[in-house]
Amino acid sequence: MQKLAEAEHGHPLEYAIRRHFFGVVPVFLVDDIQMTCAYYERVLGFEVGFTFGEPADFASVFRNNAVIHLNKADPAGGRNSGAAGGAMSGPDAYVIVNDIDELYEEMRRVGAKITLELVSRDYGMREFQVEDCNEYRLTLAEGIFREH
Repeated sequence: MQKLAEAEHGHPLEYAIRRHFFGVVPVFLVDDIQMTCAYYERVLGFEVGFTFGEPADFASVFRNNAVIHLNKADPAGGRNSGAAGGAMSGPDAYVIVNDIDELYEEMRRVGAKITLELVSRDYGMREFQVEDCNEYRLTLAEGIFREH
């Protein structure tokens, strides 16, 4: 790959910088942008980055570096969640955090709908899952450092 990069672009670092991924932003379909923004602020501790349209038909919420976009469903009731697809039990967003135990207590304290209690996984993550007001599931997870 490095030789290909050098041949096409002159220097391998130039190729690596041009092809850098900075993150992924899930886009959730919702019926009520304002209500969903309020839920993310009040319960999940996010901030509203922006809303677009009058009335709003698109918005962005964030907490630190975690960003979620909200798009007005058309027709109403349309969802692109795992829950809407049937029996899928996985998350719609897997969010890496720190201080997972404190975050779990925060979510319990504010009344977030916890659908998976805090658990340490064999694959090296400590995680729990919350469900938002539109039935989107967010797994909040922190790496577990183990001695071998």
